[in-house]
Amino acid sequence: MDNVKKIVWTNKLSIGNPVVDYDHNKLLDIFNNLVELIENKKNDQEFAKILSKMTDYSLNHFKKEEEYMRKMSYPLLDEHKSYHRDYIYKVAMFNVDLSNNNPPDPKEITAFLEEWWTNHILIHDNKYEKYKNKTQSVSTY
Repeated sequence: MDNVKKIVWTNKLSIGNPVVDYDHNKLLDIFNNLVELIENKKNDQEFAKILSKMTDYSLNHFKKEEEYMRKMSYPLLDEHKSYHRDYIYKVAMFNVDLSNNNPPDPKEITAFLEEWWTNHILIHDNKYEKYKNKTQSVSTY
């Protein structure tokens, strides 16, 4: 597996909502910490600790995001929530597996995270923000 690279925040990743963008930026900072651990060949316990931090931040972010979508009556809310649930389950299982005798390669985990977050932001999160911009103005996130 090739080296996983850090994700640099650019305007391409912005959905145009400063609060959501802030959370996404913070999540990508945590992701980048995972990449640094791999580059510095740190142990799986440190990796699991940072992955747990990312999971905790994700849960908080998803809760806010789902409330935001509920307030705008976003028609794809249930589908979006299911993406969130699948992500949390997958990452939780990675964390459990890291404590096993045969842990997954951290590069496999970061490859999943890189693809998931990039697609989620660029596709799914952009959808609800475009919907909001077309239909109404929700004042608070």
